[in-house]
Amino acid sequence: MVSDLKDVLNLELGLEYCGDMEDLYEDMLRDYVEGDHVAELEDYYAAENWADYRVTIHGVKSTSLMIGGEAISAKAKELELAAADGNVDFIKENHAKVLDEYKALLARIKEAID
Repeated sequence: MVSDLKDVLNLELGLEYCGDMEDLYEDMLRDYVEGDHVAELEDYYAAENWADYRVTIHGVKSTSLMIGGEAISAKAKELELAAADGNVDFIKENHAKVLDEYKALLARIKEAID
């Protein structure tokens, strides 16, 4: 049930992005889970492919905000900006923690909508 996510998502914001249509919001949540970018980000990180890392983390930032995931969106934005600036140290210091939070959010959403 979507209301179970109120501690990890700003449900009002997510619904606002969906024109206050709950069915559309639930579809967006399903799409978010299906669009899991963890493996891609791990691959780009391991290969130090910061250009593709930046593009992918940008997608995480945007889609997270659209479902009301303000916290993960803000952290993804920091990684995106670090990749744009070539700040590899920042990425290396924060990548694992942000991905753990992203994975936890994906799991919580999946549990709530299944």
